[in-house]
Amino acid sequence: MNERLERSRSAAKGQGSPSRGKQSVGGERKPYTSGKRKRRGRKRQRCIRRMIQVLVIAAVVVYLLFSLKYNKVFLPNTVIGGISVSGMDLEEVKSKITEGISGYELVVEERDGKEERILGRDIGLAPVFDGCLETILEYQNPLLWGIRCIKGEEYGQDYMVSFDKGKFEQEVLSLACLKPEQTREPEDAHLAYVSGEGLQIIPEEYGNCPDPQLLLEETEKAVAGLQQRISLEQAGVYKSPEILEHDPDLKSRLERWKPYADTVVTYRFGSRSEVLDGTAIMWWLSDDGNGTVVIDRSKAEAYVQGLAKKYNTAYKAKELKTAYGPTVAITKGHYGWMIDQQKETDELTAIILSGKSREREPVYLQTAASHDGPDYGTTYVEMNLTAQHLYYYKDGRLLVESDFVSGNEAKGWSTPAGAYDLTYKQRNAVLRGKNYNTPVTYWMPFNGNIGMHDGYWRSSFGGTIYKKNGSHGCINLPPAVAKTIFENIEAGIPVLCYHMEGTEEEKTTNISSGKTSPSGQKEDTKPTSADMPTAQDVQMQTGDGTGKGLGDETGKGLGNETSNEAENEAENEAENGAVDGAGNEAGNESVENGTPQSNSQPSIEPGIGSGMESGPDITPGSGVDAGIVPGTGSKIGPGGDGEAAMAGPENIGPGAEENTVRTVAPGQ
Repeated sequence: MNERLERSRSAAKGQGSPSRGKQSVGGERKPYTSGKRKRRGRKRQRCIRRMIQVLVIAAVVVYLLFSLKYNKVFLPNTVIGGISVSGMDLEEVKSKITEGISGYELVVEERDGKEERILGRDIGLAPVFDGCLETILEYQNPLLWGIRCIKGEEYGQDYMVSFDKGKFEQEVLSLACLKPEQTREPEDAHLAYVSGEGLQIIPEEYGNCPDPQLLLEETEKAVAGLQQRISLEQAGVYKSPEILEHDPDLKSRLERWKPYADTVVTYRFGSRSEVLDGTAIMWWLSDDGNGTVVIDRSKAEAYVQGLAKKYNTAYKAKELKTAYGPTVAITKGHYGWMIDQQKETDELTAIILSGKSREREPVYLQTAASHDGPDYGTTYVEMNLTAQHLYYYKDGRLLVESDFVSGNEAKGWSTPAGAYDLTYKQRNAVLRGKNYNTPVTYWMPFNGNIGMHDGYWRSSFGGTIYKKNGSHGCINLPPAVAKTIFENIEAGIPVLCYHMEGTEEEKTTNISSGKTSPSGQKEDTKPTSADMPTAQDVQMQTGDGTGKGLGDETGKGLGNETSNEAENEAENEAENGAVDGAGNEAGNESVENGTPQSNSQPSIEPGIGSGMESGPDITPGSGVDAGIVPGTGSKIGPGGDGEAAMAGPENIGPGAEENTVRTVAPGQ
């Protein structure tokens, strides 16, 4: 019906307007055909709209249906404690979490690329389900499951694990990174002496030692969060140095200290040397608070004391390869090197403060012959007190040997063994005491007032004379031997006295007739009267029982004390007729005219050559033998009691005027 209406309308239009009803050749188009197509298009659109509506409704229904599922399971892309729980219900999630924790381990990353592990099973790690999972599930919006497919949600897990704190601390504190043998503490930047470069700033060292408390805290957080790895460097648990390389105070100290620390002092001890440089000196330096550098004297003293301990040989045992073959140990005596520690400390601190390097020998209280090998060198007197025989070696060659007579053993005046040195030598000395004046031509003391000299009143030497008819401690020599030694010896030459069992001889050397001695040695005869000083040569002096000591300003001399015991003994023997033809007797002698060649008298070791005093030593028929009597006397050296004092030194050697007479108080 509609189509008819349309046709009618078209016909009407065609009648009113004939031109519209006509169609051009080849392009005619019927009006009814165009309208049909339009109708079809509109219908298609309606169908599409309907289909879309259906699909949307279906999709919404499906989405809603899926939403219902997430009322009991977790939304997509949900992660709890590092474990994906998407689409899982509560029981499934709990099971998966428990399974994951059972194999948990925390990797601890340390400095130097090392790694250690903390295992969950070793610390009792276990999940704790306290309703948190239920809360997450309850508060999630099921309708948002689509959005969660695009953007997930992650929840922490510190509220869902537990572990044994005691076991945890034990595991952490047992890590190798905390063991002392495997850790290096941080070091502050500091000053140090570098060979070839001098004092330098040494940069700080960070080490690899964690702070135990920080390590516990950070690893606990990692375990509670079930982290797989933790970097101790990033966690900031390592100890750090406090002073860094560019510290301004450190740079300032370097500038002030460097001139002193860079000073080098080289000590020479023969072929050996000791080098003192900034390695030690820098520890002696400090600031006084006003910008002035000071030296700790106690540390300088300790260094010098170390040198003395290593290189001092005085008062120390010495070994001597004897002329008899065997080697003996000489344990007594003062001979040897001895550093003056106080003066050397003064010198050393002054050198360091000057900032000028140098080579030097230390200041000595006393010296010896050699630093290399035996300190007594190759020139020395070897004296066998048992055999009563001596040898004088000069530059390693035997110059003279001879029998002698030493201190009277029966009276307790034995000559002490030990290593000594010649104090000085004197021509024409007078042994003087109370009512006693005995000249000797060659006087050579070596141990306080014990010395070598010519025993012109004796006709025999050696053997066992000394046991009952010996001196008061001195070494009596044949005059010719005394002359030879005197002319070839100088102050400071070692005199080494020892005992050697099995070398004692009964035979003596007789020099009265110039004949060959029983031992087969040819000895010089006793000096004639022409060789001896006359009464006019001897400047007599009334004996006051005191005498002049070697008390020079060096403090090394021998002080003098009056020996009442010696005077009494001398007087007793004089009363008994034990005097010579001139009425002389031994006693405390005084000194006159002359000074020995050296005023360097070393301190005597306590107990060596001590406790001696002058007194009589009478050889029947041969005159007076003045000597040293054990008892009291002058103090010699540190704390020792010594012999009667001697005069100060005078340089009198071979060739000196024989009329120059010196009076001494030796143990003849």
